[in-house]
Amino acid sequence: MKNLEELRQEIDVIDDEIRKLFEERMNIVKQVRMFKKEHQIQILDKKREEEVIDKNIKKLNDDSLKGSYKKFLEFLIEISKELQQ
Repeated sequence: MKNLEELRQEIDVIDDEIRKLFEERMNIVKQVRMFKKEHQIQILDKKREEEVIDKNIKKLNDDSLKGSYKKFLEFLIEISKELQQ
């Protein structure tokens, strides 16, 4: 079994990857905002939000994480909508 310090180092590496992916996603969200603005499309798209959540939850290997992952995705979508405002 790994010790606590090794586990924390692994989490640090994962957190760094999450940060990079978050920045990448938010930069794309900004492009979506520009597209929606140019084409006069509403920011809120409940159907798309549900599709994103459902599609990604189905990809989980560990069913015990579904509730937590759904909350994570919902929060990520909220942040994305705020950025588009």
